[in-house]
Amino acid sequence: MGRDELLDEFDEAFADSMDPTGLTVLLSGQRGMGKTVLLDAYRHAAETDGWLVITESSSSGLLDRLTRDHLPRLLQQYSGNPPIQLESADLEVGPVGAGGSWTDRYPAESTLRSQVTELTDALAPRGSGLVLSIDEIQAADVEELRKLGEIVQYARREARPFAFAAAGLSTPIEELLDHEGTTFLRRADHHNVGRVDRPDVRTAIAQTIADGGREIDAQALDRAANTIEGYPFMIQLVGYHSVRNQKDGGPVASAAVAAGIDAARRRLGRHVHTPALRPLSPVDRTYLLAMAQEDGPARTRVVAERLGVTPPQYAGEYRRRLIRDGIIEPAGHGFVRFTIPYTGDHLREHAAHDALGDMNGHDSADRP
Repeated sequence: MGRDELLDEFDEAFADSMDPTGLTVLLSGQRGMGKTVLLDAYRHAAETDGWLVITESSSSGLLDRLTRDHLPRLLQQYSGNPPIQLESADLEVGPVGAGGSWTDRYPAESTLRSQVTELTDALAPRGSGLVLSIDEIQAADVEELRKLGEIVQYARREARPFAFAAAGLSTPIEELLDHEGTTFLRRADHHNVGRVDRPDVRTAIAQTIADGGREIDAQALDRAANTIEGYPFMIQLVGYHSVRNQKDGGPVASAAVAAGIDAARRRLGRHVHTPALRPLSPVDRTYLLAMAQEDGPARTRVVAERLGVTPPQYAGEYRRRLIRDGIIEPAGHGFVRFTIPYTGDHLREHAAHDALGDMNGHDSADRP
């Protein structure tokens, strides 16, 4: 399914909330494929239709944050019940006046289900509902997801206006779906977000440049589309930097696109490559450097030989771990490739830089 069709589905989900199909959505894909952008679009579609949206991370304590912060706050705003109640009062008047001990009407021990029930009861007559969205869901605590799943299932049985949308990395999501505590995610409207088709890339680049009040010649547009390799994160970067590098008022030409591509790749390195590679172990990085010696997909047998590991199965363990982390992916029998464009270039450049730094450090230490 194209992204425009998916955005249309998001709009329809809230225009006709009696159809629960689009009220549980799961987006999976590799880094930089636009999962978070689509999750934002889902939230925007909900807000446009008057729904309330809670945006959360998958870090530990999710349920506490929902029951102690988000939901009590929304209930105070939208429920017809008084937000606080007087628990006791001290009639003694002192220097600061009469005191009182107040407690929230929705204390921390209130259950998630009762809060969601009360809030959706208040919202339904208004023709709206509640959305909970979670990014990087593969990092969530499975027990917390199980409890959230129970709420989603209750909401579906009772036809409540409660939507759940989540996004995460492909391989961990597949593992998560196999867990017995995530049945509700298996029933979600699951969209695997992949690379953008080349014709759509060309259209998107041309539109980005048109938004900047410029045009681009056909040869330059083809060069930009070929370089982007269907990677959504690069589309706006290349378009934006190409416009910036066209100094005169004419159409954006190939030279400006070439400069724009270089700038976009530097941004890709800082904002995508570096954060993705930083948590990896030295062994994982070594595996990737062995892959980076190839311009295209790397043969796993050759990578193992370059690593010099015995038995070769050890290299297979590194491979599986890197696939799970979304750094590489299978590319046919016995081959792997990087999921993010230009990862090999980034690794080679930094390996050369690090080696040069080591040499310089060694030279300076040896100087008298």
